[in-house]
Amino acid sequence: MQSATEKGKSIFEFTATDLNGNEVSLDRYQGSVCLIVNFSTKDAAFEKVLGLLTPLVRKYHTETRKDLNVLFFPCFQFGSKETPDEIVQRFESSSGGMIGEIFTEIEVNGSKAPGLYKYLKAKKPGNCGGFINSNFTIFLTDRHGVPVERLNAGIHPYTLEDMVENLLR
Repeated sequence: MQSATEKGKSIFEFTATDLNGNEVSLDRYQGSVCLIVNFSTKDAAFEKVLGLLTPLVRKYHTETRKDLNVLFFPCFQFGSKETPDEIVQRFESSSGGMIGEIFTEIEVNGSKAPGLYKYLKAKKPGNCGGFINSNFTIFLTDRHGVPVERLNAGIHPYTLEDMVENLLR
């Protein structure tokens, strides 16, 4: 039997806590394509993933165009813990500024996983039956907040850009 979380219609039904401790409704991203990423700045793939996402954000999220949003969720189930200040500093030094919104630390697996991640994994379980086994699992949602793809850090930049572009049509 599916839980209420797994039966959700979109990510817009959920909230997340930002780095300042404020509860943020994800409905603020309605109308945009979203990439939802669990990460650790100490993970070896951090620079690679920023290199993948930064050009997309620069192209699709500007002062006049807000078609793409990236939601970053620190996850230390796969590596060492970092403070919010360390996280922000690493993003700013690696990407030349913020390229998305960073939320508070979460666990992506187990009973402590937030409703958002339970929903994402139920809709796009991947090859591990809903288990996330590493950082930089990327969930791509359409403009209605519905997950359409579950990707890993190894995705080719052009493939990801094509997926985003198709969702923006």
